[in-house]
Amino acid sequence: MHSLKPTLLNTLLRATGEGERITFQQQCERSQWWNPEQLSALQLTRLRALLQHAYQNCEYYRDTINKADFDVTSIDSVDDLRALPQLTKSIIQQNTTSLVASNWPESDTIQNFTGGSTGQPLRLYYNKSRHESRVAITMRHDGWAGRFIGGRVAYFWGAPRDAPSQKLQSRVRRWLEGSTLWLDTGNIYPQQFTIFNEQLIRFRPTVIVAYANSLSLFANYLLEKGLTTCHPKSIITSAEILTDESRQVIEKVFGCPIFNRYGCREVSVIASECEEHEGLHISAEGLHIEIVDQHDQPVKQGESGDILVTDLLNYAMPLIRYRIGDLGSWMHGPCKCGRGLPRLKSVDGRVTDFIVGSDNQLVSGVFLATYVVAQRPSLGRVQIVQSRAGHVELLVCPSDAFDATSDISYLQQSMARHVGPIDIEVTLVDEIEPEPSGKLLFCKSTISRSATSPLLAGSPR
Repeated sequence: MHSLKPTLLNTLLRATGEGERITFQQQCERSQWWNPEQLSALQLTRLRALLQHAYQNCEYYRDTINKADFDVTSIDSVDDLRALPQLTKSIIQQNTTSLVASNWPESDTIQNFTGGSTGQPLRLYYNKSRHESRVAITMRHDGWAGRFIGGRVAYFWGAPRDAPSQKLQSRVRRWLEGSTLWLDTGNIYPQQFTIFNEQLIRFRPTVIVAYANSLSLFANYLLEKGLTTCHPKSIITSAEILTDESRQVIEKVFGCPIFNRYGCREVSVIASECEEHEGLHISAEGLHIEIVDQHDQPVKQGESGDILVTDLLNYAMPLIRYRIGDLGSWMHGPCKCGRGLPRLKSVDGRVTDFIVGSDNQLVSGVFLATYVVAQRPSLGRVQIVQSRAGHVELLVCPSDAFDATSDISYLQQSMARHVGPIDIEVTLVDEIEPEPSGKLLFCKSTISRSATSPLLAGSPR
């Protein structure tokens, strides 16, 4: 997979204290070629260990498992997991402390947070070894897209906290990561697209990693302006739904294939396209995926349903049958690539719109989810709605900890800081209605998509 010899790669990674990562990655390089029966056996072994750990050390799961009269010591199949109820975002919000393993040392725990595309902020924890395995899985999928150690990577990304910190990395680690160009798409101006393109041409990336919507906007802008750009080996898209139309435009502009990826902050990479581009292979070594209907029953072939994720390797805060908020369907039959990893045919309803701010600025919904909503757990569930320029409505389904004065003031000030001086209305609601697809969108704009082209002719404030 890598241009370096494995022994040299191991030495360098262990020099940075990350031997566990490469060990897991080597295991996954082998297991991706296992047949479905071997992968299912691995999942069952890891599921048994996880459930016993959760029952013994997590108050929430001990109570839940007892109520379900479920024996964690006698699991014959991963399908037995359906005896347990789903874990929702609301449950996590209300039971964060009791979901964390009481026996897990704080020194071996990493905190994370997410606003999510549904606008429901969560505090999450995972153990350090799980961090290493998550990165290893990502590296494997990067390899499918032709991203190798030491390569040149350009990021079209809207979450600055994901940017690599050169100050905190050793020289060896920076060399292994390769050269990176970070293009912040959290706030987009027309002039920025021109600057981005100049930077890309100078940088000559081997691979581009991008928010799907952001890169689609950029590609359309280049087409409209008749501008040429760099030609990387491949593009990895994530964070948002990649439509067929967007794929065609992006591949036409950049002259290379897209490797679409599906993941989330809660469990990292869930599934990725291989070189065949027929569905997305699930990271089955660390995740068990279910797709269920409204009655919590497995969907039939060709049907779309709710995606449930069980993280088989997070012992600090187990996530078992976690309802992630996305809809998807299965891809049946073996993949031409020969990998035995199961595949998702599609992930539906995960479209995050851009909000049109002052002076025609476009602000990413993913950015607002992370840097406004997720920073304030007391908000509960939030949806941003924009139906006309110069106005944004925030629908807030408040949590029990919600304080009307301080939380509404926080929302108005934080939104104004990111989208500029526009009219921001906050409306308290009992419920946020899902889309016809069943998806609870964080950001809904009926003007940003149709107004994208003329707005890009504006000027930044």
